[in-house]
Amino acid sequence: MKRIIVGEVMHESSSLAKYPTEEINFRRTLMWHEKEDVFNLCKIRFRDYLTGIMEGGAAIGLEIVPAFCAFASPSGKISQRCFESLKESFFAGVDDSIPIDGFCLAFHGAGVSESEADLEGAFLEEIRSRFGWETPIVMTLDPHANITEKMIKNADLLVPSKLYPHIDTYETGELAARFMKTLIEEPDKLKMHVEKIPILLPITMGCTDNEPMKSILQYCNGKEKIENIKYSVFVQGFPYSDIEDCSCAAVVITDGDIVLAEAAAKDIADYVYDRREELRSDCLSVKEGLDEAETYITEGKKIIVINETSDNPGAGTPGDGTWLLREMLERNIEKTCIGAINDPEAVQEAIRSGVGTTLNLLVGGKTDDQHGEPVRIQNAYVKSICDGKYCILSDMTHGQPVNFGASVRIQAGNVDVIIASNSYQIMDDGIFSLLGIDFREYNIIGVKSAQHFKAYFKKFTDHIITVDPPGISTGNLETLNLKKIKRPIFPLDF
Repeated sequence: MKRIIVGEVMHESSSLAKYPTEEINFRRTLMWHEKEDVFNLCKIRFRDYLTGIMEGGAAIGLEIVPAFCAFASPSGKISQRCFESLKESFFAGVDDSIPIDGFCLAFHGAGVSESEADLEGAFLEEIRSRFGWETPIVMTLDPHANITEKMIKNADLLVPSKLYPHIDTYETGELAARFMKTLIEEPDKLKMHVEKIPILLPITMGCTDNEPMKSILQYCNGKEKIENIKYSVFVQGFPYSDIEDCSCAAVVITDGDIVLAEAAAKDIADYVYDRREELRSDCLSVKEGLDEAETYITEGKKIIVINETSDNPGAGTPGDGTWLLREMLERNIEKTCIGAINDPEAVQEAIRSGVGTTLNLLVGGKTDDQHGEPVRIQNAYVKSICDGKYCILSDMTHGQPVNFGASVRIQAGNVDVIIASNSYQIMDDGIFSLLGIDFREYNIIGVKSAQHFKAYFKKFTDHIITVDPPGISTGNLETLNLKKIKRPIFPLDF
C-alpha cells in the first residue's frame, strides 16, 4: 500500500487588510491539528478538500498519513512568526512520516505572508528540495488561487475546484486523490498546463450560477468531453492579495498529452478574455439597493437579502463596515435585520448592560477609515446574547465549526442588529438563529458576504441585492491601492 502525506495550510490573504494574521486566528477556528489528530478531525469534519482527499484516498487503497492541518478565515498577511510556525509544524509532521510515496495537499492558493508573496510556492519548493523530483505532488486549490510560476514548477498537478459558492470541494479532494494514485502507478500518465489570463476578476462577478461565469463553467466542462482531457477549470484569482501573480488562469489536465493540455488551456483563456467586458463589476450603491428593496416590499415581497460585498470578511475585510447599517437605521424599515458587525468593544458594553436593558452604543467603523465611520445608536435595546459558536448548515462546508465569539442582538427601532466579537462572513442563518432571529419572518436581511451566503439563502428567496460601498473587497478594483500586480491587466488598464 502506497503511503501518501496529506496536509493543509489554508489561508486567503488580503494585502489590503490592516492587521496581520497570527496563529491565534487559526486556533480560534479550532483548525490547528498535528499528525494523528488530523484523523480525529476528519471523522467529525465538514465536507471539504482535506476530507475528500483522506476519505477518497483510503477508498482507493492509499495509506493516508496526515502531517498537519491549519485553516484560518481570510484576513491580512500572515505574520512572519505565524508563517514560521506553520512551516515548522507542517514539516515536523512530514519528517515523522518518512518513508512516503507522494504528497496530496489542500492549500488555498492565495496565501501571503509578510516575507513570502507565494505561500503555496514556498511550501512546494521546500518539499521538492527535500524529496526530489521523483516524488509526486498533487495540490488542490481554491478557485480564488493566484497561480504562480513557482507553484507550476514544483507541483505535478494543481487541482482547483470549480464552483463559487465552493460546494464542490469534497469532490475536488476525491479527484486529487485519484490523480495521486495514477501518478504513483504511472508517473508520466498525467500532464498539466496552466495558462495565465491577464484579467483581475472582482468577487462580485464570480458566482458560477450567474452569467457570464455560468457559461464559462460550461465551456470548461465541455472540454472534458474531448478524449484524453481529464480536468478543465477556470481559476478566478484573488486580486486583493496584490502580488505580482494576481490574475485569472485556465488549468487543463490530460491523459499524458501536454500538447492537448496547452491547446485546451489557451482556448479557454481566449474564450474568457474575449468576454472580459462582461466581467466588469456593476453593483448598486447602498441607497440604490435599499430603494430596490423597498420597491419589492410594496409589491408584497419579503425575505429580501442585501449583501454588502465590499466588507466581506470572506475576503479579509474587518467586518465592521457601517455603510449599510447606517442607511438601514436611517430608513427604519419594518422587519429589518443585519449581521454581523464585528465590534467586540460594543459587544462587551451590551453584555455589561444586560438583556432587557437599553444603552447608547457606538458601533462599527473602528478598524480603519475605509468602511464607514462608527454609528451612534441611541436607546439600543439588548434583546439577546450568545457565544457565537455553531456548525454551518449550508451545502458549502456543511458542518464546519464557526466562532463569531460573544455576540449580541440589539434592537434600534425596526432594525435588529447583530454585533459579534470576531469577523466572519455570513454563510447561513446560524448566528441569526442563535440570537432568536428567524430571518424568514423579516422583510430585509443584511449580510456581510459576497457570494457564499447564496448557497444557503437562495433556497428561501429569489430577491438578492448586492450593494458595493467603499471597502477593501469592493468590486470596483480601480478604486483600490493595488501596487504590485503585473501590468497591463484588465480592467485596471482598459
